[in-house]
Amino acid sequence: MNRPIPEVESLPSWKLRLLETIQNTAADHAKAARHGFPDHEPHDGGGDIKVQTWRTHLLVLRADLHEIELRARGVGVPSAAIEAAREAGEWGQRWGDSVHSPPVMRHGEEPVRAHMVSGIAADVWQLEHMAVIRAAHETRCDDRRFPHDPQAREQFDRNMAALWQRAAAVAQVIELTGTEARELWGRDRHGWQQLGEVTVGSYSDAELYERWRTFTWRGLEHHARRGTDNLGVPSGTDLPGHRPPPPETLIEYATEALSMQSAGRMADGQVEAALANAPGPSWTEEPGADPDPTREAGHGVDRDL
Repeated sequence: MNRPIPEVESLPSWKLRLLETIQNTAADHAKAARHGFPDHEPHDGGGDIKVQTWRTHLLVLRADLHEIELRARGVGVPSAAIEAAREAGEWGQRWGDSVHSPPVMRHGEEPVRAHMVSGIAADVWQLEHMAVIRAAHETRCDDRRFPHDPQAREQFDRNMAALWQRAAAVAQVIELTGTEARELWGRDRHGWQQLGEVTVGSYSDAELYERWRTFTWRGLEHHARRGTDNLGVPSGTDLPGHRPPPPETLIEYATEALSMQSAGRMADGQVEAALANAPGPSWTEEPGADPDPTREAGHGVDRDL
C-alpha cells in the first residue's frame, strides 16, 4: 500500500497521532499473525500454552485497535482516513514508511507542548465517553441483572472529577488557545449524538455494564490526581483560561443526546409500524371490456393517429 491517506490536511496533530496509532497497531497485529506463530518443540508434547499465548497476544492487539478506532470515530476523524490507515497497517506498513504518511507534528509545533495537548485530548475523550456511559447506564442497566452499587457510582464521579481537574490544569499550564479548545471539546449537539451512536449505541447491556464498571476503578482517580499534583497547579474549578465543561455539564449533554436518539428511534418505529399496517389496494371489480374499440390493445394509442 503506497497511496495518500485521505482527508488529513486539516486535522490537528493530536488526531494525526490517532491515525498513526491505528496504522502501527494494525501493523503489529499483521506481523504477529504472520511471523509470530510459535514452533512446536518435542518437550511441548500435547500442550497448547504457546499457541494460546500467541492467540491472546493477537486478541489484545485487536482489542487495542478497536478501542483506538472507536476513539478516532468518536472525535470526528474521517472514516476514510481511519480505514486507509488500518489497511496500510494490515499490509505491514508502519506510519512513516511511505512518503504519503503526513508528519504528526505540524510545522512550528513544540514537541513537549504537542504531547501535552494530546494528553488533554485523551482526558477529554475519556470524560465524554464516561458521560455517555453514565447516561446510558442510568436507563439501561437494571438491578435484576446488574447490581446497584452506590459506592461504585460515587467512585465513577470522583474519577470524572479527577480527570477534569488534570485536563483543566494542563490547559492552564500550556495556555491553551481558543482554537485548540474548540477542537478538543467544542462538540455540538450533532457531535454528541454521533458520539452516542458510535459508543453506547453499539454496546450490549452487558458490554455497557462492563465499561461502566471499568471506569469505577479507583486507580483512575489516583493516577489523575498524581498528574495534577506534579504540575503544581492549585486545585479547584476557578482555574483561569480555557477549560473543558465540567463533568455534570458533560453528563447533561450526553443525557439530552441519548434522549433525542431514543425519541427518534421511537418515531421511526411508529412510522414503520404505520406503513406495515397500512391497507393495500383493494380490487372489488373485474376490469371490463375496453369501451373504445378503436384503441389498439397494449399500445394505448388511437388507430387514426
